[in-house]
Amino acid sequence: MERVFASTEPLDAKGHRVLVCSDRYVEPTAERVLPDGAVHLIFNFGDRQAGERGAELACLAMGATCTPTRNVLTGAVEQLCVRLRVGAASAVLGVPAGELADQGVALDAIWGADATEMLERLHALPHGTARAALLTELLRARARRADAPSRPTLEAVRRIAASGGRIRVRELANDLGLGERRLQQLFHQHVGLSPRAICRLARFRDVLGRCSRRKQAWAELALDGGFYGQAHFSNEIRAFTGLTPGDLARSGDFGFLQEDCLARS
Repeated sequence: MERVFASTEPLDAKGHRVLVCSDRYVEPTAERVLPDGAVHLIFNFGDRQAGERGAELACLAMGATCTPTRNVLTGAVEQLCVRLRVGAASAVLGVPAGELADQGVALDAIWGADATEMLERLHALPHGTARAALLTELLRARARRADAPSRPTLEAVRRIAASGGRIRVRELANDLGLGERRLQQLFHQHVGLSPRAICRLARFRDVLGRCSRRKQAWAELALDGGFYGQAHFSNEIRAFTGLTPGDLARSGDFGFLQEDCLARS
């Protein structure tokens, strides 16, 4: 089995990225994708693939989530996957990011005929590199026509990531000159997850690297990571990965995790 991954340059300076994926699976293979806080676009040119949040992936927007997604890959897999920077989904897609949370939505339900035309143009090209170049161009054009992502939202996500999720939402809102309710509304519009959910996710991502090279006792690692205790730590790891901390460490899956979008915000 061979995997081919090739990233294009970011669509702009805000951290969007296109991933070209080409593979062939003789037998159905389950794949666990951990949450990274971003909205993703998936364009499928091979055999249809089954997924928990989208029955078949052809031209799909995958909303932000705090739970792992299990995909079953089979046959020829030819995909373009776009990871939208946290805070940019509503500008690119034209709908509040919160409307996509925890689900996969057919892109033509959002863009109508534009999505079908885009997929046809991409499908007509001979290989993934050419498709990625065209998709980058098309999404840049959409981004130029849209409003820029909310600066307070991007600053809030940046501060959450910088703190490793160890920041109080009320204090964050006050620091930004916003009410807590207003911050919640901005996150629904531009992020898709609540400020508290993003704090949980940032805390999880922050501690994940230390799990892979664990030299501390679990209880000590949990407290250093901002968790209330080992039970809280174990429950959060299970919620985000579907695994216990020990099973996650033994699985060796850390190198397969998606790049952390929160670090780019």
